[in-house]
Amino acid sequence: MTVMAVILYGLIACYEWRYLRSKRRKQRTILIVLGYTAFCLLCLEVLYFIREQWTITDGIDAVFSPVQQWIKIGP
Repeated sequence: MTVMAVILYGLIACYEWRYLRSKRRKQRTILIVLGYTAFCLLCLEVLYFIREQWTITDGIDAVFSPVQQWIKIGP
């Protein structure tokens, strides 16, 4: 999975870079687009590696558990 994701993001980055160069975009625009692509790849890899340790229910519990306790106790 990891190798395929890196290859896919590499192909996307090359395509974006070629497109931006052919349209004569500024270097700042190219850096923003490629930086965003790298950030998305990093986030994907982090989520892939922590998928067994963290689940979405942990996040939901962290957000809504205090609200639920407040509702049970009352204002």
